[in-house]
Amino acid sequence: MPVTHHQQSPARHGARTRTRLLDTAECLFAEKGFAATSVRDITAEAGCNLAAVTYHFGGKRNLYREVFRRRLAALREQRVASIRTASGDAGSLESVLASFAEVFVKPLISRGRSRSVLDLLQREMLDPHLPPEMYRAEFTGPVSGALASAMMSAVPDLDPRSARVCAISVIGQLVQLARQVRWARLQSSAREDVPPMREAVAQIVRFSAAGVRACANGAR
Repeated sequence: MPVTHHQQSPARHGARTRTRLLDTAECLFAEKGFAATSVRDITAEAGCNLAAVTYHFGGKRNLYREVFRRRLAALREQRVASIRTASGDAGSLESVLASFAEVFVKPLISRGRSRSVLDLLQREMLDPHLPPEMYRAEFTGPVSGALASAMMSAVPDLDPRSARVCAISVIGQLVQLARQVRWARLQSSAREDVPPMREAVAQIVRFSAAGVRACANGAR
């Protein structure tokens, strides 16, 4: 006999409410930002009572952290996996950079959840509300570390410090591309100022590969 909504256990009902709050908060934070999204906005959209956020998360700031924690792990593993796949079997520097860049920009040309997560990340970069150590430990540190290691495998003369700086440079270029694309989406009249995605990514790969090799040659 199927279980009706009223027959659900309190634990299952609570888990569904928690997930609904996370899904709703993610969309609203991505659309409006942390400051402009109120607890009342979230609970009204999620169909929950006003106390639900406090009960399940202890407040809006902790809810915001849990929204990120849920998405950062999947995004981190996706980007790290792209690096490992490209660097396997003695992958070239260009293949490592191209694979990473492709996964990085994929949300820019997709719809739905992926684009929402990208908007969320961009808002956090422009207006931070996460503890710096959380974002670094759970996302940026592992990703840039994996990219730096792959660069050193592809270019043996590259030292660890230079590799870390180069990894930050590559990620910075891709972040800037993401910002330009997002701005162009908001300002349709300015779309011609943003180069085609493939062309922009190819240029970032060429420029970065040359820079990495120059750093390695300079260390000799």
